[in-house]
Formats: sequence, structure tokens, C-alpha cells
Amino acid sequence: MMIIDSYTHCGLSKYHPIEVVSATMDEAGVDRAVLAQHLGEFDNSYIESVVTGNPDRFAGVCLVDHESTSVNADLERLARSPSCQGVRWPIAPGIDNLELVNRTLELGLVVVAYFPESIAACVTGMRQVLESHPGGIVVASHLGNPTEKQPDPLTDFRQAGVFDLVSTTGLVIQLSGMEMTTEFPHQDLYPLVAEFCEAAGPTRLTWGSNFPVVGGSREYLAELQLVRTGQLPIPEEAVPAIVGENAKRIWFDRPA
Repeated sequence: MMIIDSYTHCGLSKYHPIEVVSATMDEAGVDRAVLAQHLGEFDNSYIESVVTGNPDRFAGVCLVDHESTSVNADLERLARSPSCQGVRWPIAPGIDNLELVNRTLELGLVVVAYFPESIAACVTGMRQVLESHPGGIVVASHLGNPTEKQPDPLTDFRQAGVFDLVSTTGLVIQLSGMEMTTEFPHQDLYPLVAEFCEAAGPTRLTWGSNFPVVGGSREYLAELQLVRTGQLPIPEEAVPAIVGENAKRIWFDRPA
């Protein structure tokens, strides 16, 4: 079974250099990884250099400044770069960047959506983006970011129409970041995981570690084992797709 970590960080000014990330992957038996730029860092040269050096093992998700006068040129450059497969966009009601999210999809890049106020606050805008680009790929990281202000995210997501959005569009849901709101093994989020699994189906779920936010190598492996050993409410037959096959299709099998 190929295992792909579809969301991990690396860096020189924050988090760990790629050597630490790669060693942690090896210890957990992970074959490939998607390297996501951390918020606030718009110099993507390190991630691009890592992907350039080993494109069979790594894919790159970059970050651009939506307020920069060069943002469109920046996106076009990244779309031409063989070392950038996607762009990470923070999406919230107070951030005026949906036109740029649309442009990212038009350029053929994957959008990795981070929702600081949760996806429940962004359903209308996301529906417009997804329906305008039915062939594009949008990945909602960290289960759509349920926040600490949502003691019952399942109900909040239902009332906001999140699961209807997922079931009627091509939105990909990433099983990652659970440690940001719950203690391991994250049982409070199991109903949310089950509902996403039902709405998205096995082909639109991916696993990501969120390393090193998740902790060290022990925590990294424990998060992976939640999926592999059937502790999360996911059908056993869907596990190979969620831990590897879907990410391979999304990040590594895309046309150049």
C-alpha cells in the first residue's frame, strides 16, 4: 500500500528542514508527501528547491500574498513551475481573495483551502468557486477547520449546508489537523469524519499529518495509524484510497 502524506510542513525559518520531515516519513513508512507552505511566508523558494530535487517523493503547495501588486504575476509564475502543484489560500468572509482563488484554478493549480473561521462561514462563496470550475481541484484542509468556538461542529456544519456542498461538488476533504481542537484519539470529531466520509465518498478523502504541528514522530505515526487500523469511522475498503491513491491522483499524476 502506497502511503502519501497529503499535508505536512517544512521550512528553514519555521518548522523543520526537509531532512527531518523525510526521516519522520521513513520512520512511519510514508512514501511521499505534499509540502504546504506555512502562513505568512511568501518566499516559496525552499519548498520549490526540495520538490525540484526529488519530484517523485514531494509535491509543493505555495503561498502568495493576495494584497501584493504582483499577485497575478506570482500565480502565473507558480503555474509554470514544475515544483509547485498547488496554492494554499486562507478563505474567510473578511478576506477578499475569491477572484484569485478562481484564477488559481483557471491556471490548473490545486487550491488548498484553509478556513480560519471554519468552512461553515464560507459555504456560499465556496459553492460559487466550485460550480464555476467543475474540473478544478479544491482541497479543504483540516476537516474544514472546525474551531474551538464550535463545541458541536457536526450540527454547525449541517445547519450551514457544508455536507450538501460536499455531496454536490468535487470538494476534497482532508483528514488532518484534528489535534488543533481535540485530544488524541479525537473521538469528539468521529461523527464529523463519518459525515464527511458519507458526503464525499472514498475518492475525495485524503490523509495528512500536519507535521510538525501534530507533534513528533510518535504522534505522526499515531495519527496515521488511526486511519490504517480502522479506529476512525471509515470503511476498511476505503483506507488504501484515503492514505495514498487519492493523493497520488491529485498531486503526482497531474499532467505537466
